[in-house]
Amino acid sequence: MTKPFRGSLFAEDFLTDAIAEAQEWRDFGDDAVDRLYGEVRRVFEAFPTGGTPNETQTEQDLIWPVLERLGWTASLRQQNLSLRGRTEVPDGLLLPDDAAKTRANDLAEEANRYALGLAIVEAKRWRLPLDREWGGLSAPSHQMIHYLRRAQILTDGALRWGILSNGALWRLYFSGARSIAEQFLEIDLPAALGLSGELSSEERRRWFKAFALVFRRDS
Repeated sequence: MTKPFRGSLFAEDFLTDAIAEAQEWRDFGDDAVDRLYGEVRRVFEAFPTGGTPNETQTEQDLIWPVLERLGWTASLRQQNLSLRGRTEVPDGLLLPDDAAKTRANDLAEEANRYALGLAIVEAKRWRLPLDREWGGLSAPSHQMIHYLRRAQILTDGALRWGILSNGALWRLYFSGARSIAEQFLEIDLPAALGLSGELSSEERRRWFKAFALVFRRDS
């Protein structure tokens, strides 16, 4: 059976065993997990996963709705990381709350708003390969690494997390890792939702709970 995760940001033993000993795991009760599972699965069921939805459709109808259900209700879109030109523009900036969003909007320079954020979001079209160049553009993973390095400099290390997704695969990057390119966490969300793959119901529940714990705002 193919594992529903990749990357070495967290040790495999932690994800498959030790995570269940964490207080956050224990506090995330069955009712809350079931409710979130149902909400996220309904987002996927309303999305044309059998077709070829483009990047805008994937971002608006799948990735952002999932993020909102994970608690990311305060965000800014298309904020320029560059002080000149628009060559470095991630798809989104996740903020801790509405108060932080208000403070960010009060700043004239978009680049300065990143210091108030918690994570960068880069969204790609449904199932676009994340580690390959496409249409003459850099690989999405290279884009994310570049954005994180730029943000780390711009915010004096205050913003260190990035979420990269093609709707199906969700990656969490940490700019403090020894190797940002290798030490990410990738989870196959359709597999965790039982929409693809061959995971048992117990395995699906466990991996969805791990996904939610790692990617939600409260983390």
